[in-house]
Amino acid sequence: MSPYTDMYLDIAFMINFIMDFFILWATSRLGRLSTNYKRLTLGAFIGAAYSIMIYFPRLAFSSTVLLKLVCSFLMVIVTFRYKNIKWFIKSTSYFYLVSFIMGGAVLGSMYLFQSGPLHIETWNGIMVNSINFSGTWLIVGLAVALLLGMWSASIIRKNLHQGIWLVKTKVKILGTSVDTEALVDTGNQLKDPISKDPVMVMEYDKLTGIIPDDLTQMLKSKNIPSIDVQVGTFKDDKWNTRIRLIPFSSLGNHNGMLIGIKPDEVMIQDGNNLYKNSNVVVAIYHRKLSPQGTYHALLHTDLLLNE
Repeated sequence: MSPYTDMYLDIAFMINFIMDFFILWATSRLGRLSTNYKRLTLGAFIGAAYSIMIYFPRLAFSSTVLLKLVCSFLMVIVTFRYKNIKWFIKSTSYFYLVSFIMGGAVLGSMYLFQSGPLHIETWNGIMVNSINFSGTWLIVGLAVALLLGMWSASIIRKNLHQGIWLVKTKVKILGTSVDTEALVDTGNQLKDPISKDPVMVMEYDKLTGIIPDDLTQMLKSKNIPSIDVQVGTFKDDKWNTRIRLIPFSSLGNHNGMLIGIKPDEVMIQDGNNLYKNSNVVVAIYHRKLSPQGTYHALLHTDLLLNE
């Protein structure tokens, strides 16, 4: 083997930037951490810039454990903004969890599918190329990050929040708003059959000051119109475009139907995180959702993914 290794810093930088970006993105999804694409880009840039420092002999000190920790802490703070020590520990833990899972998946795939002998090469005391890192392994890493961000987040949250998970919610419709406590219901999988928007269920009593009189009369009489006649049912044209019909199934009622309304916005306050959603439907429920009156709405878990 040649004693020299060709290192293309632009390629190394780009690979690390892409990997770091998706690690931070998956971290934000998994930990429900507020961020945006600008901060994700800046955090990934910091990680990628650090990753190429090891190739410069004068910067050999950058490979120390202390500087590795400093870099990761800086990436977390820049991407998600520092709030308090509890938040910092939480966000950093999620960051390392995603990093280890993603890195382990890539290395495991490389060792499993790579043919031929494995060569270990180091630079400034750091392993930089154990085997040929092709685009295939980059795709494997990105696929793992996407899986973590898109599916594992909801699975983990379901396991972590089997108890009561209450959040403050504000529903805005035509310049009027209503505030209430809502339960994040991991069993609520209702979606608008047409738009596929997630559905939150809300008690009728909480909406009486917002919905029009003709909708109130319809709900009292339980006369739910079919889809083909719902448009034009109400005197106020503003409401005709907001009405939705949401089919549901429950114990003893396999062909139920709820009337839903399209709000301007639903705001959810979960600790330090504020979620704003316009792609949502509010289904109206006649009975009490909580016998003790602890909450008055049920939230779809997808509503806590958009910040």
